[in-house]
Amino acid sequence: MHLCFSSCSIRIKKHIFINKGFSLKKVAIDGDDYILIPDVDSVEPLTSKAFTVAREKHANTEGFLVREEEDALFAYTNSCPHTGAPLNWTPDQFLTTSRRYIQCSVHGAMFKMNDGECFSGPCIGKFLKPLRVKEQGGKFYLAYSEVKKSPSV
Repeated sequence: MHLCFSSCSIRIKKHIFINKGFSLKKVAIDGDDYILIPDVDSVEPLTSKAFTVAREKHANTEGFLVREEEDALFAYTNSCPHTGAPLNWTPDQFLTTSRRYIQCSVHGAMFKMNDGECFSGPCIGKFLKPLRVKEQGGKFYLAYSEVKKSPSV
């Protein structure tokens, strides 16, 4: 599970990340390095939120958060395993109309929220790429190791 409760410890480190012109803080949570996911204030049950994290001289990490009805939080790269296309059809819209599954906007493939496995569509048996995230004090953090490194660096 990707959740972090009040027992998590956070230690703020130097500013090294850049996103939309703002400097983001690298933090240590339970001994691992994370960065704040900007522009995401909340993720209610059965909703999803897109995010972008960028770092100087590095490619953007495009992802989304999704929360199950039971409050479990998951994060995935915003890329269909079939075509590589973004999954959302409008901002923050990654879910089926029932809000129970993730759906690709290009060809309708459906994925389970809890593990990203495709169970319907042209990529059955393939998985969305999970991202390690933590939730702490109403904020969301992406694991430092998840920020993509540009091939030119």
